[in-house]
Amino acid sequence: MKRKVEIKEVLRGIKAAFPSTVPIFFGWIFVALTYGVLMEGLGYGPLWTMLFSLICFCGGMQIAAVPMMAAGFDPVQMLIMSYFVNFRHTFYGLALLEKYKDTQPFKPFLIYALADEPFSLAVSTDAPEGMERRYFYFGQTLLLWLYWAGLTAVGRLLGRIIAFDTTGLDFALNALFIVFFLQQWKDKNKRPACIIGVVVTILARIVFGPDMFLIPALIGMLLIFWLGRNKL
Repeated sequence: MKRKVEIKEVLRGIKAAFPSTVPIFFGWIFVALTYGVLMEGLGYGPLWTMLFSLICFCGGMQIAAVPMMAAGFDPVQMLIMSYFVNFRHTFYGLALLEKYKDTQPFKPFLIYALADEPFSLAVSTDAPEGMERRYFYFGQTLLLWLYWAGLTAVGRLLGRIIAFDTTGLDFALNALFIVFFLQQWKDKNKRPACIIGVVVTILARIVFGPDMFLIPALIGMLLIFWLGRNKL
């Protein structure tokens, strides 16, 4: 049975969700602009950059895809790498089964655009009293989706207007993951998992070389964490 959607409630949900999304907007600025500038270096226009962001909506993988596209697009490698890089989203979905219950007709979009930040907001915030949660969660996810796409398009425009050397900008992703790693390292209970990740990556690079190590490393870590899921 289709549930009626009231435009007034949709707008009310977006308004209610806006304050919770502002910190993420400012946190995304540099990474999104960097991605836009890198896309400019590959010759993609603002519309293509924004379209890519709207379709993919996975910032880390999008930046990682830039050098892969520059070297020559390999759809199979891109598909496999995207799946393993974003494998954690599977668990996000399981954790939100209850919260996203009865969110039709927005549920397909909520699932499609589920990423780190929408998940964080969904588990840490609730709809205001008197508002259906489907409108609130849709508002949060829609705003984040538009923020990312818009910022990457702006970054692409800045890359054309402001001439500067982009060498090293692609390190923004590395820096972002280093920050994530250090945040996990602060928790003593998570340090064994951090060490396993580093060791498996080094071994994979030695065995498979610098061009082919990433996917084997991801598979290796996945297997180890799955086998040791009750201890790690």
